[in-house]
Amino acid sequence: MNDGPTFGLWYDFRQPVPFRQSYGSFYGECLEEIEEGERLGLSGVWLSEHHFVDDGYLPSPLVAAAAIAARTRNMTIGTNVLLLPMHHPLRVAEDAAVVDLISGGRFVLGVGLGYVQHEFEVLGFNRKHRPSLMEEGVAVIRQAWEEGRIGFSGRRWRFEDLPFEPRPGRRIPIYFGGYTEPAVDRAVRLADGFMAGGRKGAAEMYGLLQRKLKEHGRDPATFPLIASQAVYVHEDPERAWAEAAPCIAYQRNRYAEWGSGRDEPRPEPIGPGEVPREPYFVGSPDEVARDLIELYRQAPYEHLCFWGRLPGLSHEQALNSMRLFVERVAPAVRAAAGKA
Repeated sequence: MNDGPTFGLWYDFRQPVPFRQSYGSFYGECLEEIEEGERLGLSGVWLSEHHFVDDGYLPSPLVAAAAIAARTRNMTIGTNVLLLPMHHPLRVAEDAAVVDLISGGRFVLGVGLGYVQHEFEVLGFNRKHRPSLMEEGVAVIRQAWEEGRIGFSGRRWRFEDLPFEPRPGRRIPIYFGGYTEPAVDRAVRLADGFMAGGRKGAAEMYGLLQRKLKEHGRDPATFPLIASQAVYVHEDPERAWAEAAPCIAYQRNRYAEWGSGRDEPRPEPIGPGEVPREPYFVGSPDEVARDLIELYRQAPYEHLCFWGRLPGLSHEQALNSMRLFVERVAPAVRAAAGKA
């Protein structure tokens, strides 16, 4: 019998336009929420990344990770995900090592390919080279951390052999995120864990992940699955949907917009009343617990993180949902998982 999964928060620090408050105030509230999450017993906080959008989506997750490290004591701090093909890998290695040292060894580097065309263009990387940039980037980072040298010669990166310091002093876990079979295969070959988003994504990726682990001779017990979800809890399930639906509609519309090619028509936006309920974990504590238990049966996740503040929620709404989750949802899920 196991103790069941652990739970954490996920932040992108974005506000729908027009902004309700100054960004200094908004960041302060989000950091307070993260501190409260640690006080309540949540075990992790995860940071996402995008660039050059009007809603202030977090562009600097490693900077935010360092700030969170200084304000917490026990939580794992990770990226979910850092878009590695848009970064110089040695700068990622340096910044991540510093975050790990500041946090006392609590950092996890989660990386993904990225997909938004304008981000690659502005930052000067070829979107077609994403897979090789990702794989070489991880090789560069691991070598720097483990050997303290940067000499490297590959298809995308070449460096003379210079020293690398400060080194983290431990093996920082690297997790990969993704939604496709090549992404899962790449993760099993090169990473220490896999991050899957959405109810359907986690369930579909689990079976594929188990098959790939077997193909590559890796032990599933040492390769965690991290599930990333939209969760919102309220005592009144209809009020939960009334408060969360506009936020989820906003998220879906923006991600769909970014996923469109430059010359492709933009998809028609959906309204709050058009948000399908099935993919999301929104409702009363009993309803959300029931759905997360079912997800665990389909895809036994080691850790589940959820948006700490869906875009458009108030500070008070975010805190209320988090507290209900910790008090009512998490214990029910752990109890059911422990009996599985």
